Amino acid sequence: MAEEKQVKKIFIRVVSPEEKVFEGYADFINVPAKSGSLGILPRHAAIIAQLKTGILKIVNDSKPVYIGVCRGYFEFIENRANVITERAIITSPEKREETIAELKSKHDIIQEITEDTRKVVGALAGFKNLRH
Repeated sequence: MAEEKQVKKIFIRVVSPEEKVFEGYADFINVPAKSGSLGILPRHAAIIAQLKTGILKIVNDSKPVYIGVCRGYFEFIENRANVITERAIITSPEKREETIAELKSKHDIIQEITEDTRKVVGALAGFKNLRH
């Protein structure tokens, strides 16, 4: 009987390079996709979507779990969902904005550019101008 109940649910796994953040069953998943928010129920059509930084909501037996995700991919095939993300933080609705701000600040591409990289880009730009 328990196995039959699980067939009506989604098995979901959320992983980042550092750790497995969440693994369990869900009745509903709300995904922050680049193309817009996706609502996933059991037996949804297969889908692969690119994630944007936002809050992933996983609901099981009316109990929600909120996970802040920073870019990555969502895959759903045959009631199995995989979230592969650069970084994930379990959070709450009250900390939504704070979590998103933290994820964006730590993974802002502009902040990842070092001074040496800027010098190389500047030198290349100067070189291209000499050729024209």
